Order: sequence, then structure tokens, then C-alpha cells
Amino acid sequence: MPPKTVVKENLSEQIYRNLRLSLMDGEYRPGERLTISGVAEQYGTSITPVREAIFRLASEQALEVKAATSVIVPNPSSRDLREIVSIRKDLEGMAAFRVGQIATPSMIDELEAQNAAFIKSAASNPREAAQGNRDFHFLILKFAEMPYVEAICENMWALMGPFLRTFHEEVPVRRLTADNHLHFRFIAALKAGDPNAARSAMQDDIAWSDELITRHEDERRNSSARSVPA
Repeated sequence: MPPKTVVKENLSEQIYRNLRLSLMDGEYRPGERLTISGVAEQYGTSITPVREAIFRLASEQALEVKAATSVIVPNPSSRDLREIVSIRKDLEGMAAFRVGQIATPSMIDELEAQNAAFIKSAASNPREAAQGNRDFHFLILKFAEMPYVEAICENMWALMGPFLRTFHEEVPVRRLTADNHLHFRFIAALKAGDPNAARSAMQDDIAWSDELITRHEDERRNSSARSVPA
């Protein structure tokens, strides 16, 4: 991977934002190990601003510092993931309702274009699908003009982004690209001028991840049962 370009001013802030966006976009997997020196090499900078950025993300629980130079992408428990999903449903549902009240034709056109890009990538590239899905949701947050809601949702996405990458790898492509995907229902609600339906579609879309959370929960339970001597 070629070094990423950053300007010299406020390196720590830039690296923090880049790493946070990478987490939100699912560029890292749950449990993946990073090193401070490796990240510094990736960005072509010294260790100090990287350490500052990583410790800031660790304070937000988006990364875990296991040793002086070893960093882990968290692998949240099912309980943690469900709490994040619940927060997202409430806040992104609120934003969806607001957009349902104020949506203009140009907003709807932009959302349709972004959704089309997501659907296209979902057919072949889980990494790009995870990013496209994130872009669709954050376009809604942008249109809602609710900066505090957006800031909290950014934190939730940084925590959940690696899991959502897994979601787009494991959910069958036919379901991600189907005409009844909940993104389409959300857009239809905007066209109908129905903010309640927009909120419902968004909350149902976010709740879809519970399917994979439950599956992983069952796999962990079965694995633990097999490891216990009879």
C-alpha cells in the first residue's frame, strides 16, 4: 500500500480523522492487529502523531491499546453491538424523519445516485459496499442538519464499521442488491412525503444487522459448548 499523503500541519488530527474514517468504512476487520510503527510508515510520518491519534481513538473505544506499540481493532460482544444498533436506530431514525419532512427533489436525486453506487458495489466488492452504505447513511445525516446527532452517529459507526464490513461479506449478494432493499423503501417514503415511513424504513434497515449479530452469537455459544469436556 503506498504511503498516504498528509500535510505537516496538525499531523495528529489528520491521522486521527483518517484512521477514524477507515474504521467507519470497514477498512479494518474486528480483531485486526495494528502497530504504531506500521501506521507511521503507512502515513510517512513519525511515531509521535500516530501515537497521539491512536490513544485518542482508544479513549473513544474505537481501538484497544494492548501494549506499548500494539493496537487491536475491537471485536465487540453481541451485547455491545446491540447497544450500538439501538442508539443508531433512535438517532438515525430521528434524522430520517427530519429528512422526510424537508426532502427536495435534488436531495432525493443525490440519495438515489448514492444508493445506486452502493447496490453496484454490493454485487462484487464488500469493502466498497461497506463504504457506499456508510456514504448513504451519512448523506441522510448531512441533509438532516443535526450536527450533534451526526457527531454521535460518527462515533457509533467508528465502533461498528469493522463489523459492518463483515456484514457485507456474509450477507448473500442477492439480498444486498434486491429491489426491496430498505434503502429503496426509505427513498420511496421521501417521494411520498411521509416522514414516519422514512423513519421506519431507516430503523428497519439498521435493525437488519441484528440477524448477523445473532448468528455470530450462536456460533460463539456452539464453539464454547464444544470446548467443554463431556
